[in-house]
Amino acid sequence: MRLVGIDLGGTAIKAGAIRADGTLLERRQIPTQLERGAEDLLDRMAQLVRELGFEGRAGIGSPGLIDARGGRVLQSPNLACLERVNLLAGLARRLGVEPGALALENDANAAAYGEHWLGRGRNEQDFLLVTLGTGVGGGLILGGELYAGPGGMAGEVGHMVVDPRGPRCGCGRLGCLETLASATAAMRRAEESGLGTDLSALAQAARRAAGAERELLREVGCDLGRGLASVVTLLDLRCFVIGGGFGAALDTLVEGAQSGLAERCFGERVDTVRILPAELGADAGWIGAARLKHPSRRI
Repeated sequence: MRLVGIDLGGTAIKAGAIRADGTLLERRQIPTQLERGAEDLLDRMAQLVRELGFEGRAGIGSPGLIDARGGRVLQSPNLACLERVNLLAGLARRLGVEPGALALENDANAAAYGEHWLGRGRNEQDFLLVTLGTGVGGGLILGGELYAGPGGMAGEVGHMVVDPRGPRCGCGRLGCLETLASATAAMRRAEESGLGTDLSALAQAARRAAGAERELLREVGCDLGRGLASVVTLLDLRCFVIGGGFGAALDTLVEGAQSGLAERCFGERVDTVRILPAELGADAGWIGAARLKHPSRRI
């Protein structure tokens, strides 16, 4: 069966078709163009799904707080035009199917599902995918299944408070992990240190030799590790998969992350915790979305 997945972003919509056995068939990308409104966006999403050979099943990953059963984006700063819109009902109507043929999930959860299916987490029964980008997202796999929690908020590690005296987060709190270890946070910290805001150049300099760049990224990694330590303590997780655009610099962060873990972890567990790079890159979200089922159809 041909499955279609959509990764809905504030700037671009990434999508693709894949077989149930994991064979990738096709990839597409179109601009989101939120200024054109929700109805236009739904029209173009439906057209994209049809062009990808829709055979009756598709899934969508979207940033924000999701009502998976109701098919709505409840809150998403990057997709404000879709808030409270019945996304699945609107798309199903355009495709001529029942809403239950479609599925909606948070984008980081969808990416975690993708990495569990075909990526770095395929041999792991329990892990947390952490996406380092503009913010910090998380998707939790427990017992080989995606776990979103009763309110869909499970795995939102970006809003765990790491330093209560730290910078103010977009959510209003102080010192969330997102304010310390996201790409945005790393750029702010680099600029404050006089190192510019080009994270790729910063990482390259850190790889070449010891210096201010390597130390700064070690500090960012240390804050990441402090956040992960709370997850280890709560869930006894031993595996973290790091994705997102800034995740490409994981090799420059991992020493600091291990130090942060050692500083905050309870018990002698640090040596068994693995911090691994994600494998699927920008495809993870739509691949995971393609395999989703509507809650009413999950066994």
